[in-house]
Amino acid sequence: MTGLFMALIDVTIVNIALPTLQRELHAGVSTVSWVLNAYNLVFAVVLISMGRLADQFGRKRFFLIGLGLFTLGSLLCGIAGSIDQLIAFRLIQGLGAGVLAPLALALTTLIFPPEQRGLGIALLAVIANAAATIGPPLGGVLLEYANWHWIFLVNVPIGIAGIVMATRVMPETYDLTAGRKVDAIGMVLIGAAVFCLTYALVEGNGSGWGSAKIVGLFAASAVLAAGFAVSQRYGRFPMLTLGLVRNRQFMGANTAFLLFGVGVMGQLFMLVMMFQNLWHYSQLKAAFAIAPVALLGLIVAPIAGRFADRLQPRQLGVPALLCMSGGLVWLSAAPAHPHYLQVLGALILTGAGMGAAFPAINVGAMGSVSGQELGLGSGIVNMSRQLGFAIGVALLVAVFEAHSLVSPDTVRDAFGAAFRVAALSTLLAIPFALLMRRSPADAHAAAAAGG
Repeated sequence: MTGLFMALIDVTIVNIALPTLQRELHAGVSTVSWVLNAYNLVFAVVLISMGRLADQFGRKRFFLIGLGLFTLGSLLCGIAGSIDQLIAFRLIQGLGAGVLAPLALALTTLIFPPEQRGLGIALLAVIANAAATIGPPLGGVLLEYANWHWIFLVNVPIGIAGIVMATRVMPETYDLTAGRKVDAIGMVLIGAAVFCLTYALVEGNGSGWGSAKIVGLFAASAVLAAGFAVSQRYGRFPMLTLGLVRNRQFMGANTAFLLFGVGVMGQLFMLVMMFQNLWHYSQLKAAFAIAPVALLGLIVAPIAGRFADRLQPRQLGVPALLCMSGGLVWLSAAPAHPHYLQVLGALILTGAGMGAAFPAINVGAMGSVSGQELGLGSGIVNMSRQLGFAIGVALLVAVFEAHSLVSPDTVRDAFGAAFRVAALSTLLAIPFALLMRRSPADAHAAAAAGG
């Protein structure tokens, strides 16, 4: 829980600081954006590979490596003296986060017995929502009363405490069926495919979606992904097992997670932009203005977790996705001038939907995975979510900019169009969420019976 909290709070806490970093480090918008992009790129690229290597060589060992890298990266970011140094040190942070995130989910799934696995996974959703809740206000307070260095240095004592706890209480676990042969070709291919896709999404709005660079990156990603599929079919030591590929619930949950991630991160990004650029809120006021979204998620997630072991994941996930999409449609009607009470209900509805959907989809995915595939499965789940985040920001910014070009005097309508696209993506996740039929206990019983 400590490791996941650190990996996720660093996304939300840095978002609010970008204007300050731009001003104090004398960097342009495109340059300072790489403080986020560098972290997200490395994070997404290593998720699957690190999850699989941890299965093979020890999940506790890799968790400690990831936590150590993240803590070291945080310290270096906190003492960085230039924008170039900060971006370089964010790569170290992103690498550590890419190791931590899949293992937090894998170890939780492993430690809790099948009949309580839904509760364990839901507790991680509470931590994820806590990171989203605390990140922006904490970042705003640190920027207001200290300086930007502390948004990174605050991670150091948490990381040290996490290392001490993990060393003392965490058991070492392995995938005993995997052996020690590393699928190096598969790891290179999937890492390169994810890199090209994520980089294209990051750069698409700036370079132009029809530019040779972006089209080439998308094409390269498709070719590399096809190469990865071939390597998994004919390679000697494939890391992607047939059990996962044929697991309809697991694949459906991951697709739902990707579409859900588009709506989550895209709308959070646009909310910050709307409050600051349209309503002219300060950074601190904007941070507190979006807090109801994550706060409701923090309240709803443990409530959903209490039912996660008894209900089918789709019985929680589908109503949650409908609730979230309804809140996003409501947000699309936000006024052009500040009137917070008109959007407060939409923020509450969206947050409640997010709070229930996150654990439901997590349980739907990881509750259907056997103990021997936990690291790999968790890596895929986290990659699906992270790609959804990247697509969400890129897609909604593109929609916003396109609408602004058509109607430059109606910025409010441009925000409304972006929120409607986020709502549509959330609705598209529902057919895939309907595949999440088995609870963790049901899936475990079926696997034990050979079905």
